[in-house]
Amino acid sequence: MILLLQADAGAAGTLAAAVAAIPGVTQTAVTSGPYDVISHVNPGGDDAMRQVLDAVRRADGLTRLCVCRPSR
Repeated sequence: MILLLQADAGAAGTLAAAVAAIPGVTQTAVTSGPYDVISHVNPGGDDAMRQVLDAVRRADGLTRLCVCRPSR
């Protein structure tokens, strides 16, 4: 699963660090363009995925979250 995150102005680095510390997040990068941070998540199961998404939604500096799930 890939997460596309928009951050508050000036908060991309802080948001990226917070998201990178969440268990299940395997990679995080600060970018330029419409999304400030992109993260790759490998949570394991549905419950773990919900926990990761809940933690990301609580991260300081998050403005918008787009979740990209692989097709099955």
